[in-house]
Amino acid sequence: MKRTLVLVLCVVVAMTTLFGSGQKDEATDKVYTLKIGHASTTEATRHKALLVMKEYVEKESQGRIKLEIYPAETLGNEAAMIEAMKLGTLEMFVGGVFDSQTPMLNLYLMPFFFPTQEDLMKVSRSALGDKIRESAEKDGIKILAVGDGGSRQITNNVRPIKSPADMKGLKLRTPPIESIIEAMKALGANPVSIPYGDTYMALKTNVADGQENPLANIGDMKFFEVQKYMTMIDYQFHPEPIDIGLDVWNKLPADLQKIVEDGAWIFTDEQNRLRRELNDHYYDMIVAGGIQVYKPNQSEVDQFINACLPVYNHFVKKGIFTQADLDEARRIVAAN
Repeated sequence: MKRTLVLVLCVVVAMTTLFGSGQKDEATDKVYTLKIGHASTTEATRHKALLVMKEYVEKESQGRIKLEIYPAETLGNEAAMIEAMKLGTLEMFVGGVFDSQTPMLNLYLMPFFFPTQEDLMKVSRSALGDKIRESAEKDGIKILAVGDGGSRQITNNVRPIKSPADMKGLKLRTPPIESIIEAMKALGANPVSIPYGDTYMALKTNVADGQENPLANIGDMKFFEVQKYMTMIDYQFHPEPIDIGLDVWNKLPADLQKIVEDGAWIFTDEQNRLRRELNDHYYDMIVAGGIQVYKPNQSEVDQFINACLPVYNHFVKKGIFTQADLDEARRIVAAN
């Protein structure tokens, strides 16, 4: 009897070892390759911050995650990459074309809404920020984190811009982002939608008179080489969402989900830091390139602010976000 019991126990232990450890090994040994695409060059803050994220997730996952970074529209323009992510042929994406990710990102994009990067991040890390990120899931996107995509300045080849009157009739390149298009219309310009990677040539050949972008983008893409004037207006602080396809996310084990999400916030913090530190570098680069810079006084800035007020009502009326959402964002920014 004892001998039989011992044999049974040995069989049970052997089966547990065989099948239990086999399942564990299958779960822990699988390598998940995540391709992430973006439109910026390898010298851009976006790319440099992604390298920090890559190091973190590959180390913390002990090699179970391999993060492959594809810069400079290698995998297509931003709109194409977002569509590929929704279709499951690209795992991750970071960048603009916000409406295709979730229209609620437009709340961040209201003209002259955030005075500083810190104010944007207050909203990003709040319950309202969670609500905005979660709204993308209905379209198959998991927004992991939202950081600072840079405050935007306006350049052109026609004349110095000192007031909204100087914007009238200018053909300004814009990305396909409704808030930018509506703001440019409110200021009197004629928006021309051109992919980011084609902007330099469009400015050089006068397909567009000007464009609007953060200093880092203007410097990184050498737009100052084909522009005469720049107005330091900070009319928008853009968000910087970093995404993963929802189906891809749901297939990751829970421990790897946490590593990827933590890595996304590390990317966000690193790029925020780089943008703060490199603003002066890019400003000096642009000035050295020969562009004439104008900095409006507060009275002039107020003219731009007042001209853009209809943009807020446009989005509230469309139901993209509510007046209560705007009021909550203002409350968050005002809080200490």
